[in-house]
Parts: sequence; C-alpha cells; structure tokens
Amino acid sequence: MGGRDRYRQEIYEFLRTRIEDGSFPFRSFLPSENRLSADFATTRPTVRKAVQYLGSQGYVQPIHGKGIQVIYRPRSTSLFFLSGIESLAEAGRRIGITVRTVLLSATVETITDSVAQASGLTAGAQVLYLRRLRLLNDRPAIIDHNRFLRSVVPDIPREAAETSIYAYLENELGVHIATASRMITIEGADELDRRHLDLGGLDCVGVMESLGFDSGGVPFEYTRSHHVPQTFGFVSAAQRLPAQR
Repeated sequence: MGGRDRYRQEIYEFLRTRIEDGSFPFRSFLPSENRLSADFATTRPTVRKAVQYLGSQGYVQPIHGKGIQVIYRPRSTSLFFLSGIESLAEAGRRIGITVRTVLLSATVETITDSVAQASGLTAGAQVLYLRRLRLLNDRPAIIDHNRFLRSVVPDIPREAAETSIYAYLENELGVHIATASRMITIEGADELDRRHLDLGGLDCVGVMESLGFDSGGVPFEYTRSHHVPQTFGFVSAAQRLPAQR
C-alpha cells in the first residue's frame, strides 16, 4: 500500500471508529480537513478521500458552509455495508463479532443459460462453485453460494475458503476487486437453509445477490448469500440527484 493510501486508510479507520464508539455522535461535526491533515501529517486531498469513503458508507454528509456532519446511528441488526465491499471477516472485526466459516462443498461447474441470465456470467464458462456456512457468534446465520470464474480464480484452498477468500484473491492471486452490483430479496428457505441455518421457526431467508467485477471490468464472482431473518440488515447511503430537485 502506497504512502497516501496508507494515510487515507488510517484516517478512515480512525474516524469510523470514533463515530461508531460515539466520540463523534450523531449530527456532530468532524474536525476540519486542515486539522486532520496536520494531525496525520498528510495532505488535504488524502483527508478528503478518506472522508468521501465514509460518506459513501453512510457515516457522514458534507454541509455547505459548516463542515462534515455525522449522520451514522448504530443499529443492532445492521451488520453489513450495502455500498461498500468488505469480506465477512472484515465486517466481523469492524463490529466486534466472532465469524467462523465451514466449507460445505466445492465443485467445478459450467454456467448454464439460465444461470448466465441470472448472474451476468458467460454461458459455457467454467466456475468454481463453493457453498459455505457462516456462523456469527457461533449462530449458523448465512449460507454463501459463491461462483468464481476459473479463468480469473483457478482454485481456492480450503484454508482460504474458511478464512477470507478476498484476502487470498488480493494477496495471493493479485486480483483487484473493484466494484459490485447487488440486489436484495426475501425468498423461501430451501433444503440447504433448513438443514444448516438457525431460522428461528421461520421458513424464509434474506438473499443478497452480488456480481463482482475486477479492475479490468471482468465479472468474475457471482454470490447469493442466504441470511437468517433475525440478523438480515444492511446499511447504505443515498443521495438525491440534482435533476430530481
């Protein structure tokens, strides 16, 4: 990580932590760019990028003539970011929960026409198909159905599948994860959900569907995550476009 990127990450993590622990409470204002750039011995553009990333995740909002206002409020079920890309292991560290992953199966399959239409992956392409059970504080809470394009991700060792696939992709394979398009639905539980998840007597799951792109614009990962309803919550940020006003 370059010097500016390191400072930007450090500033982002400092501010996010202080916002989440209430040091910068709801509707308070962050220190000025000048103050932060002096405290971290870096430039104002570096501070600005860190603050912009906080804004993209729903933590802050710039107020003209006043500064950067905190708009984050803690929510007990909001475990994940809808607008950011982070692994479950990273989310666990951020919110202080224990995450454990069990690999249920790993197979190689060919994308059918129906899966291609649903996923955005190319029909006929080979993918590595993983099914993984995710336990949050030892509660079986999520089943991930991960499909990775084998031309980008030839294989994933069990150890990586049960710790952090994103860390393996970025650090070992050199895959640059850039963007993801996502959709959220509520669906009936399937046989795998009923067998492994703690559904609390319900027969439905929250589904996060995600298509991930690398820095070259190649869609290389299609994931459907089935969540138990009790912990199914996401945080995002939204802005009204000028043309709508």
